[in-house]
Amino acid sequence: MKLYGTHGGSGAALLAQAVADAWGISPLPPLERTETGKPFFPKNPQLHFNLSHSGTLVLCALSDRPVGVDIEVMKPRRPALPRQALTQEEYACYQALGGDWPAFYTLWTRKEAWCKYSGLGLGQQWGKTPPEHEHFRSYAGPDWRAAVWGEEPPPEQIIWLKGDHTP
Repeated sequence: MKLYGTHGGSGAALLAQAVADAWGISPLPPLERTETGKPFFPKNPQLHFNLSHSGTLVLCALSDRPVGVDIEVMKPRRPALPRQALTQEEYACYQALGGDWPAFYTLWTRKEAWCKYSGLGLGQQWGKTPPEHEHFRSYAGPDWRAAVWGEEPPPEQIIWLKGDHTP
């Protein structure tokens, strides 16, 4: 599994650059989406990827197995959001982590990455807590949180592409 990020630019541009770098494929193969919206390469079903963007940040995971990724720029929201968006188990974890916005976004990106990995999306996973999983990792910057979920060990670090700075 490889994880690429960029500050600025589009998801399509990052995906094209990551696919060329990791798999030597250029131009980017045609994309389609499953019924639940997960993108895939119909002519290369053995290649798995997932994208996320928030603000000017874009994140892309590549793997030879299913993968999900999420990145979120942290910003204050409605005070009631953590209670409404997290399950009881997640809310208890949120409180144990300090009950602040970094704690919320750490848990939220984990849930989003899990939902995207499953291919079911957030709508079908709402109200469920992600299970314990060995192939999950969280990442953090000063004003963002990210997570990846897959079927192989995630990388320790995000590869921030040249020309971009680590946020």
